[in-house]
This record gives sequence, structure tokens and C-alpha cells, in this order.
Amino acid sequence: MTIRNFRFSAIGIMLMLIPFTQAFAQDNTSLIAMSNPANPGAVADAYLSHARAIRKADAPIVHLLNHSAYTQAVPLLKKAAADKYDFWAADTLGHLYQAGLGVSANSQTAFHWYLQAAEAGDRFAQRQVANAYLNGWGVTRNPQRAAFWFRQGLMVPQVANADFWLGKTYAAGKLMPKNPTKAAWYEGRSLALLKQLDAEHVGAAAYDLGIAYWHGYGVKKDAHQAEQYFRRALAEHYPPAAAALQHLEEKNT
Repeated sequence: MTIRNFRFSAIGIMLMLIPFTQAFAQDNTSLIAMSNPANPGAVADAYLSHARAIRKADAPIVHLLNHSAYTQAVPLLKKAAADKYDFWAADTLGHLYQAGLGVSANSQTAFHWYLQAAEAGDRFAQRQVANAYLNGWGVTRNPQRAAFWFRQGLMVPQVANADFWLGKTYAAGKLMPKNPTKAAWYEGRSLALLKQLDAEHVGAAAYDLGIAYWHGYGVKKDAHQAEQYFRRALAEHYPPAAAALQHLEEKNT
């Protein structure tokens, strides 16, 4: 389906991140938290089983959307989104209300659904929420909350991971001259940022730290520490952590 979305270039987003993440760092006495609490009893198998059930239940809705039957899809999406873990349904409702497809366009309602999807761990929705807080789209402008959601949705994939792969590139010496000093510097900066973001409850950061401890990237291999980070990432609504935990469980059996 074709839905009009507000999009920014990667460079534009990075430029936005600088002043707003600085503002966040200067005023973080009370960290913003997601209002959607994680399920404390969630374990990998249960999480993945539930995710498969959601995907199966959502299949008929996908069919309707692919045939532009937006009006018919909306009530089914709302029913599906009653399960707070179905971030696809909530995110899709955000798109429909933003674009006015099958419903009257309403930026406040779009924000409501984007926020629900963001709190369930959807990275695209996290960026939509950040842009909404930054620009006042359907919600009162709030630079601190914009910074929080930018860090949730962007800092790991576009900053921490960039440093990690630069370090790997310098270590391998394939695309540029081999330089162990620069490799160690970039790897160290990546780990430092991940630990800072982990302290701010960014699930993607906890997940990447789990990967680091599992493989020994910049730290000593430690399967137990890796598992703790993966569990924290899942508790902070980062879905890939469920598969990582399942892999660890299979290794231990």
C-alpha cells in the first residue's frame, strides 16, 4: 500500500540529534520512561509464540490493506491493537490517521497510535513520535521527549553501530589501511555509548551489549552477562532479544 509519511534524510535526522540529545543530557534528573510496562514474566519462547500468533491474526488485515480496503481494515486494526504487543497494528493505524485513509485525517489520533507502537518497541514509530514531539505534530512540542525518542529509535543503529563497523573496518584493513589504534578507539566509543544508552533504558543498546558479551567484541566473552543484557532488552520492548534468548537456551540444552 502507498501511505504518505513524514520522512527526513539520515543527515537531517543526525543534525537534529545533536542539539536535542545535548538538551536531554543536560536535563536528565528524571529519566522519561515508557508508560507501557513490560511483562515481567516474559520469556523468549512465550514472547515468540505470542508474536507468531499476532502475525497469523493480522494476515487478513494485511490482505485488506493491500487491496486498499482501508475502511474495512480500521476496526480490525483497532481490535488487534488492543493487544499492546501488536505494534504493527498500532503503527498502521498511525499511518492511516496521518494520511486520512479509511478515516478522517487526525494528527492527534495518529500520534496516539504511533506512541503505542513506539512503547511496544517499534523503531519506525519511535522516530515518528520523536518527530511529533520535535515539531508539535498532534502533540505539544517537547524537546526533552523528542530527545528521548530519538535516542530510543536512532542512536544505536545510526551512531553506536556506525562506530562499531568503522572499528571493524580499521581492524580488517580491507577498505582503508589497517589501523589497530583507530579500530580500538571506535570500538571503545561504541561500547561507551551503548552503556550510556543502556542506563537510559534503550532496549536496542542492551541488546547490542548482549551481542558484544556473547561474541567478545571489545569485552571478555561472558555468556551469563550476555543473557542478562538480552533479558533486559526484552523487558525494555526490544523484540530481537527474544530470538537471542531462545538461541542461548538452545545452546544450554
